[in-house]
Amino acid sequence: MIMPAYNCADVIDAQLQALAAQDYAHSFSVVVSDNGSTDGLRAHVQNHRLASELNLTYVDASGSSGASYARNRGAESAAGEYLAFCDADDAVHPSWLSRLVEALESADLVGTALEIDTLNSDRTRPAIPFAAAEHQGKNPFRPFVIGASMACRASMYRVLGGMREDVHASEDLEFSWRAQGEGFRLAFVAEPLVAYRLRDGLRSHFKQAAALGYGSAHVCGLYRAHGCPPFRIRHSVLALLTMTVRNPLVPDVLGGIPADLWTREVAGQLAVLRGGIRHRSLRW
Repeated sequence: MIMPAYNCADVIDAQLQALAAQDYAHSFSVVVSDNGSTDGLRAHVQNHRLASELNLTYVDASGSSGASYARNRGAESAAGEYLAFCDADDAVHPSWLSRLVEALESADLVGTALEIDTLNSDRTRPAIPFAAAEHQGKNPFRPFVIGASMACRASMYRVLGGMREDVHASEDLEFSWRAQGEGFRLAFVAEPLVAYRLRDGLRSHFKQAAALGYGSAHVCGLYRAHGCPPFRIRHSVLALLTMTVRNPLVPDVLGGIPADLWTREVAGQLAVLRGGIRHRSLRW
């Protein structure tokens, strides 16, 4: 089990407790791959009360920033036939690991859907238009798994060389598409088996949405020659014009939307345009 982590000492206990409550019938180990935390995460993990029960290992993955780098360093120190990945600020459901391993009996790479009800308030949930479980993991080009809830055969991960460390925020998308392009089998459990923690605050929303938008455009550019459909400039322009009219200063009754949702939409569309230009994944 590999868990990339960064400055999450205040929330990681929820995930560690969730892993300790798994109904999986066999033993497993947990690797916390620290991507340069400055909040005392190392001492927190190494002295954790669940360290023995979870066979908990701390890995220093501060050599470069990014979840891909942390996952790859964690995978290098992991043993076993399967590698499972979750995020430090979420909480997996009790059947998460057993369902992933069950799906790996007929696949090489598997993922599950996420839910946002458990860890988020009524105020934060509307900030992200979260897809229903049956719609997650789908893309017009190829299906994909979500990095916050995935597992694969360790041999496959190493054959592929792990996740691309030059791709940020959409590295799970690229990894999924590369795996399928190499002939590996992907499966997706359309059931929410992970409680996903949403960002809070306009700055966090802007940063995450911008990273996702740019990353998606980057990955699209990498796979254009393989048939990945391009992003459309007209769609982004129309979305940005719509956001101009529906900005948070406009009353709700006249079509205004909350500031956090508006921020995410604007940041994402601008990032798609910037990334699309750089990586040649835009068409009119």
